[in-house]
Amino acid sequence: MNNSKSIFITGAAGGMGRSTAKLFLNKNWFVGCYDNNKENLLELEGELGNENIIYEVLDVTNKENFQECINNFSSKSGGKLDILFNNAGITQGGFFDEIPYETHMEIININIIGVINGIYSASNLLKNTSNSLCITTSSSSGIMGMEMIASYSASKHAVKGLTESLSSEFQRFNSRAADILPGVIDTPMISEEIRENLPKDGIWRLISSDEIAKTVWNAYNSDKIHWYVPKELEDLEKEVAKNPLNAREILKTSGPLSND
Repeated sequence: MNNSKSIFITGAAGGMGRSTAKLFLNKNWFVGCYDNNKENLLELEGELGNENIIYEVLDVTNKENFQECINNFSSKSGGKLDILFNNAGITQGGFFDEIPYETHMEIININIIGVINGIYSASNLLKNTSNSLCITTSSSSGIMGMEMIASYSASKHAVKGLTESLSSEFQRFNSRAADILPGVIDTPMISEEIRENLPKDGIWRLISSDEIAKTVWNAYNSDKIHWYVPKELEDLEKEVAKNPLNAREILKTSGPLSND
């Protein structure tokens, strides 16, 4: 049985999940790495080794598969789970009506159903671990819906709402819920076209995935619900609350997907 604190990470084989796995392993946590890409998991295993860490292929949309992975994790963590990091997600750019229906459903199934599957499957472990944290990757598009990523934006609004509800519900068993609302993070999800048009500074600058890992770490030691990366995104949240039409125009002219 492992006596270390433990973290279960979905989408662990790349980008933000990969950075988080590295950070927590270096802090001597027991780390569970889960991803649907077996090849990338094997690459991660080659880099991080097999001490105090496990790797499993996981399709987050498959509830039975998720429960099986949670059970395997529990058998190695002593029935504890200090952090559940629901990080797996996908997107697809384009006008809503021009994206295939099946793609919309895939986005919803991974980004929302996958998160619900994870939280539901892990709920007993979270209840069994004092001061546990359920943290989920939302998005800056969960602050204000952005054009060209409508279903993705919708999924991230759902994550944000779910987090707010659970942050209240989970108090009854001394657990917490939080989310991260990243701007433009340096991961494979950022296309070369978008990279070429990003500013060098400001709210839509390209940010290292290591900053997300640090945010997960900081969130474990806090009761804060929403984590904005970069912090300036909270100003967008305030503008949306004050004047959503103006916020929409700001995003159209200076957002990460704008052509200006």
